[in-house]
Amino acid sequence: MLRNATTVLIMALALSPFALSQIPQRTLQPADTSVPRSTIAMDVSPYYGVGFQLGFVSGVGFSFRYTSPQRFAIELNAGYITAGKNRAWYSFGAELQYQFDNSLDSRFYGLAGLGYYADDKDSVGNELSYPTRLGLGVGYEWFISRAAALALEVPLTFFIGEPGIQVFPTAQFGIVYYFR
Repeated sequence: MLRNATTVLIMALALSPFALSQIPQRTLQPADTSVPRSTIAMDVSPYYGVGFQLGFVSGVGFSFRYTSPQRFAIELNAGYITAGKNRAWYSFGAELQYQFDNSLDSRFYGLAGLGYYADDKDSVGNELSYPTRLGLGVGYEWFISRAAALALEVPLTFFIGEPGIQVFPTAQFGIVYYFR
């Protein structure tokens, strides 16, 4: 019991606004260092991305991501697959991200996500026992070019349904093309 309380306290302190404000912003020094100039802040304007997400928390399908200069990002995901007129699978969800590390070739971030998943067979409604999912975790994104990135996320996923709640660590994968 004491171990769980200690873990929760450490996580709360680590994710507090004070701790997050201590992360330095990424800057770029001017090329000519003989003349003193101020540094130029990078990511001074928001940027957008589109791609594809595959996971158990925030949906499977097409994704849209908005990233702000303050290190926050929001991602919206939705997908629909049909197997004729009697069967359809769909999901939609959202994810909030906070960047811990913001380098030129990768991103390390924390995430919180919410999603809804459905398996509709013969138009009788959702057959999934746990259609609603919540998740908290971390993610890492590798830039494979200046604008394209591959993402791996590892959230702790809360499967919520009529039978109750189940919790499992899961993985999510994505590919994003950014417009900067």
